[in-house]
Amino acid sequence: MKKVISILCALTVLAAGAWAQDQQQHHRRNGNGNGWRERVRAEKVAFLTQEIDLTESEAQVFWPIYNQIQKEQRESFEAIRQAYEAMEKGLKEGKSGKEMEKLVKAYIDAKDKNAGIETKSFNKLMKALPAEKVARYFVAEEKFRHQQIGRLGGGNMPNFRMSEEQKQQWKERGEQMREQFRNWTGQKRNSEEPVQEL
Repeated sequence: MKKVISILCALTVLAAGAWAQDQQQHHRRNGNGNGWRERVRAEKVAFLTQEIDLTESEAQVFWPIYNQIQKEQRESFEAIRQAYEAMEKGLKEGKSGKEMEKLVKAYIDAKDKNAGIETKSFNKLMKALPAEKVARYFVAEEKFRHQQIGRLGGGNMPNFRMSEEQKQQWKERGEQMREQFRNWTGQKRNSEEPVQEL
């Protein structure tokens, strides 16, 4: 048992190292103030390792797949961001209907491609791991995401404390997004409904 734990720890360190190296290159290009993203990612690797409870052989196949999934998601989010910014710029510049149609289509295509990553991830993981471990992975991803949202909402990100003004801005932005969603779906806000914290 000790041997398995040692091997898993070693694999985790190797996976985290490869991931961190990729992230360092990414952040050198894009700038990353104090390195809190790398620390959060290292926390995530440790969290997933504990939650999924992989055997040695499962870990050997899981981490390369996981690293590829993360790479594809980063690239997809970047494509969505760029398409969104181009669409927003097009609106500000008063682009014509046909030009705007192309920008909107590029944005929707980027979003659709991102949505396909989950299905692709599921298929890859199901070939490599038992269904229970795949379920543990997706549950762990959600748990970690909620944990980080809670920490961010409280201003508790490592080396990333939010001022009261920033917290208020987050709160206001969250309410704006909820209001936008209600408008899109035709829902009415109950006047007694409390404003939810992010």
